[in-house]
Amino acid sequence: MFPYPYERRSGRDRRSGSERRRVGDAASFPFGEEEMDQEEAEQKAAQMSLHLGDLWKHKGKELFRTHRYNEAKEALLKAVEIKPLLADAWYVIACIESMKGEKEGAVTRLRKAIELDQSFRDKARTQSYFKKLKGDEDFEKLLQ
Repeated sequence: MFPYPYERRSGRDRRSGSERRRVGDAASFPFGEEEMDQEEAEQKAAQMSLHLGDLWKHKGKELFRTHRYNEAKEALLKAVEIKPLLADAWYVIACIESMKGEKEGAVTRLRKAIELDQSFRDKARTQSYFKKLKGDEDFEKLLQ
């Protein structure tokens, strides 16, 4: 046997029988052995999905911060697919598309971010990510 932290010099496992039985696949399952009805299972799945959207958003923002723009865009698109009300994710996607010169996509994503949170209008006016769009008619109309 190989239970390192529980092994004594004699090689015997010091854990009780119930503790030894808890180890394995069943120990890592997040729910107890009780059965859930369909509605409760759907609620738990929806909660986990919402958290998953936030995780993808944080991953995308970190990739953006480290200048890995293609990977960041993919992660952020997954985030808004799961949780479409993430205004900051829409904004960062708009920043990436603007830097790449994808005008239509950047304006569309920025419009979505501004619909969800008006503070992104002021940020877009001042940040250098949108310097390629300065002077563009659609972009300027969006910032008014």
